[in-house]
Amino acid sequence: MKRKILFVSAIVAVAAGWAFATHMQTAHAQTKPATGDPAAGRSLALRACTGCHIVASDQPFKPVFTGPPHPPDFKDIANRPNVTAAALQRHLASLPAVPQRPGMANPVLTGEQLRDVSAFIVGLRDKPAAPAQ
Repeated sequence: MKRKILFVSAIVAVAAGWAFATHMQTAHAQTKPATGDPAAGRSLALRACTGCHIVASDQPFKPVFTGPPHPPDFKDIANRPNVTAAALQRHLASLPAVPQRPGMANPVLTGEQLRDVSAFIVGLRDKPAAPAQ
């Protein structure tokens, strides 16, 4: 009987440890900043977005679709007023699967990819001039 109690206690301890570890991983994932990786975003954008947009001045080819309307360059998007990484993520995620003409289709990106691409785009923003001294 004593062995059975020890065995059950061990099983309960292992299960409790597993549950605690899983909870801590989930809690860590939820508190991880959602900033994104600009380098990964650039790489993805060069593969997925250059058919319509100028992603970077050194992209391997010019966009195939040129409009009308002309799809904005990523640098132009970055320099628009009120553009933030969060706003870009919301916009891209809310695009329709089949756009009305003219319009952009939903690129169907994961949350991580949305963060990466938006971090890349926001990073293209022209730096404000240094304050005069």
